[in-house]
Amino acid sequence: MTVNPARADVRDLAERLVDATRDDDVDSLATLLASLVGRHAPRTELYEPVLAEFVAAVVRSLRQRVGDEGVNDANDTDGADSAERVFTVDLVDAEDNPAAVDEIDPALRAVLRAVLAQLNDDVADARFQLSLVGADPEPLSRLDALWHVLLWSMVLEGPPGGARPDLG
Repeated sequence: MTVNPARADVRDLAERLVDATRDDDVDSLATLLASLVGRHAPRTELYEPVLAEFVAAVVRSLRQRVGDEGVNDANDTDGADSAERVFTVDLVDAEDNPAAVDEIDPALRAVLRAVLAQLNDDVADARFQLSLVGADPEPLSRLDALWHVLLWSMVLEGPPGGARPDLG
């Protein structure tokens, strides 16, 4: 039996994670995260949908930043429409040196690939990548992946205290 969590539950949990992070409410944040990724987490069925919610928020923010929201931007000086664009990523370490994608934890790498897949309109691959994260047997890897995409969504949305990430 596949459980299909209600969209409202997913959105509520994602918003509570954003609020707890923004408010530096470590106790609430720890409780919310543990409810998703702990060994006996009561809400594990919400992990992948919440992860997908943050991936979608990151993608929306990145598309807004480059003026690629499904239509050809009037300010697009290179003449490429959104169907011709290919999004890629350059990875660097803390010292700004190039880093190999294979050096990244598999769950975090899969989240990054999910973002890129969705940016490049490959929804099936994005879902597949998120399923890899959800299937990772290591709770700390799943936690790290969720934490990173949560932070990415918040950083891309703007300064602390500013707008909430666009969670759908």
